[in-house]
Amino acid sequence: MWPRIRNWFAKPSSPESPVRARKVAWAPPPKLPVSPRSRPLYEGFLFGPEGDYGPPPGLDPRILFPFLRRLRDTIPDVSAGVWAWVRLCSTPQSYSLSEGSEAEQARARAVLDALDRRLVDLPTGQDHGVEALVQCFFLSVFTYGAFCGEVVLEDSRRRIDRFLIIDPATIRFRPDARSRRFLPFQIQGDGTLTPLHPASFFYFGLDTDGLSPYGRSPLLALPLVVKLQQQMLRDMARAQHNAGYPMVHFQMAKPEPGLREQPGAYNARMQEELEALRSEVRERETDSNLVTFDNVRVSYIGPDGYAHQWEESLRAIGEQVISALHLAPFMLGRNWGTTESWGTAQYQLLTNNARTVQEGAKRLAEWLRNLELALQGSPLSVRHHFAPHHHLDADGRARALQTTANTLVALAEKGLLDSTAARQRIETLLRFY
Repeated sequence: MWPRIRNWFAKPSSPESPVRARKVAWAPPPKLPVSPRSRPLYEGFLFGPEGDYGPPPGLDPRILFPFLRRLRDTIPDVSAGVWAWVRLCSTPQSYSLSEGSEAEQARARAVLDALDRRLVDLPTGQDHGVEALVQCFFLSVFTYGAFCGEVVLEDSRRRIDRFLIIDPATIRFRPDARSRRFLPFQIQGDGTLTPLHPASFFYFGLDTDGLSPYGRSPLLALPLVVKLQQQMLRDMARAQHNAGYPMVHFQMAKPEPGLREQPGAYNARMQEELEALRSEVRERETDSNLVTFDNVRVSYIGPDGYAHQWEESLRAIGEQVISALHLAPFMLGRNWGTTESWGTAQYQLLTNNARTVQEGAKRLAEWLRNLELALQGSPLSVRHHFAPHHHLDADGRARALQTTANTLVALAEKGLLDSTAARQRIETLLRFY
């Protein structure tokens, strides 16, 4: 194999060596159809009787989404998982403008600053602008698996008035036969569907499969696991409460009968002592001491053998919750690994997943800002940026990049690699550094 590789990069022995000309014959173009012959779905799968695109498979989102929101707000592990994903995606944000004169740059930045002040008006009145909208985007995506909204222009149609966030549970799609695109509709209070304008409507679905544009919530795999976890926590709380207050056992020896004491009187005296002991125990507080008769012995008893291993059961359930949320254990405050390389690999996987979701928020921010600049007559365009995540092994990555770049440069200097190709490879490495 190595002699063949050397022959690939070997230079010809003499410039007079004959070079055979290659003959290139163009193949005839294939006869491809100009109109599709296939159907994206078989009849009756997701389409209603009137051609309306029905709700996503499973429970109606108007019932499912409040349940998912309750899981996010009340279950500690689920709340921590959603919180971690939102903050992991919310790296510092900025934007850059395309090349233009200084006056055009200053005017475009003034237009975008004014847009931030009126874009999103949350109920608190404190948060506004693209960054607040991006936070709502991440929270909605990691809870419902979707985010949607609509742009509203001013009456003059010269600038954006505001961006309305829409509940994705009220959105339905209908396929258009001519364009083969899904047209958005919104369910009204009376059950009717109102068409939304595709030019002013934005929708993002997480993990869409090409046949359904709705997206998929990462919390859908949790209900069964959460039910088991909460039942186990309730059982553990009751068992631990019982273990904290052990059972008190009273052992009373029979007193010696008195001289010439009749059996009836003896039994009555024993009954009086038992009643007195019972009354004394009932009247005592939990933290008080008990002094009783000499023939009464008090002891504490509990179950024999080892206690139930609650920690192992809870850990097994917690692993299922972590798997459903697509998180690493340390993101929820757990660390079951022992090697640094395994933790580094998990962190890199999480940051890669976060970057894919950031692309959706990036499209939303660029769409709004570029639309505002176009309405204002600015020739510039905007690029939205998220700051890259910090790498755990920055020094090692820098050394690896330096070694790879030096290798590419050496190959280019030896004539084994084209300088343009080497430069492109180094630029690709810098993009993902």
